[in-house]
Amino acid sequence: MTLVKSRRRGVLNKTTRVMCSFLKRLPISSGRLQKKNHMHFTFTGTSNDPTYRTGTEVPVFVQTHRNVTICISLCKRIITPLISIQIYIRKIMANKDRNKTILLELGKLPDNNQCADCGAPDPDWASYKLGVFVCLNCSGVHRNLSNISRVKSIRLDFWDDELVEFMKTNGNATARAVYEKAVPAFYYRPQQEDCAVLREQWIRAKYERTEFTGETKYPPLAYTTGFYEGMLWKKGKEKGQFQRRKFVLSEKEFTLAYYNKEDPSKGPKALISIKDVNVTFQPEKIGHAHGLQMTYQEDSHTRSLYVYHESGEEIVNWFNAIRAARFAYLKTAYPTGSDKELMTRITRNYLKEGYMEKTGPMQKETFKKRWFILDSQDRKLLYFKSQLDAEELGVVFIGTETNGYSEREQREWVEALRQVISKPMQPQDYTTEANIRGKR
Repeated sequence: MTLVKSRRRGVLNKTTRVMCSFLKRLPISSGRLQKKNHMHFTFTGTSNDPTYRTGTEVPVFVQTHRNVTICISLCKRIITPLISIQIYIRKIMANKDRNKTILLELGKLPDNNQCADCGAPDPDWASYKLGVFVCLNCSGVHRNLSNISRVKSIRLDFWDDELVEFMKTNGNATARAVYEKAVPAFYYRPQQEDCAVLREQWIRAKYERTEFTGETKYPPLAYTTGFYEGMLWKKGKEKGQFQRRKFVLSEKEFTLAYYNKEDPSKGPKALISIKDVNVTFQPEKIGHAHGLQMTYQEDSHTRSLYVYHESGEEIVNWFNAIRAARFAYLKTAYPTGSDKELMTRITRNYLKEGYMEKTGPMQKETFKKRWFILDSQDRKLLYFKSQLDAEELGVVFIGTETNGYSEREQREWVEALRQVISKPMQPQDYTTEANIRGKR
């Protein structure tokens, strides 16, 4: 508290002392008494609560010592509401801490400790309209469903008692019982490492389109009818440009066909058996957020088609329609297999992809950079000239330890190579490198 002295020394000394004495006793965090024209003083009260700021200027006109009581009464009338506000704020903050603790405990429950949509551990967000706990990535999709879902951080945002009670009575398990009541066995449930379009369309299918509540849909969902057709952008084999092509999927015949012309009477460019088809999303590789890679066998070689669609819903429908056809084929080929066993063989993501350098079978050819794909399900290591090639250049079958493979030997070789790689290059090393490359 500061007091600006009056030029009229001695006139207000007693008055200001009384005022200051009174103001110091008020339960206000800070204040200052400032002299203005003649005997006009202003008291400013503020709250030091970092989450709430309030300021009120109280003009006090002091003419004589007799008006001190009137001034103090005026201050009380104006400052008392500030005190009430501070008490209210303290109660709110206490409730905030209590509700935060409750939400954190709810988030540790077995059904809530993973994201309701992608399974990511320890979700920090929750939808207070759906009653589910979700991760940061999935909360972004929920924000775009403002009519259906509203999200808050369980650690940073304020939750009132009513919202906390709603989360108590709901939770991930309750929501799944409603929104995932009838998910088809073939439908792909995204995980946290899956691409954005898969997670977004899964969330929209559940909460926005309510596709899995068990209610009869009319018309039926397109990917469940056993027949699907439409236009996709397909990468050309030679020129590398994407062109619109018609695709037709038939679950009855277990085939996937595509046409260079929209008129199907001219016959398909390729007729692919569902038996050997695999589909996997490759947005980074293809350069489009909805990029999809289809692989199949043709004359003992692996062929790849790279496609996309402008609509996220449409490309995911294609993905799940192919999965539905694959699931139907597997049930025919393996009639005794359970749904759980067959689901793992419908489609798969490749374990690892990337560039490596390889030499030829004689081990004397120059090393060349090639794109490799490790298909763990079929135990194959395929390599291509580049990452978007339509046909593989070669394939290596991956056997077992009985073929002489040893994890111990692998670790020893890797460690030995690491020791060499970690050493800095010497001048003679560059000479050796040049000689070796020159001989090849």
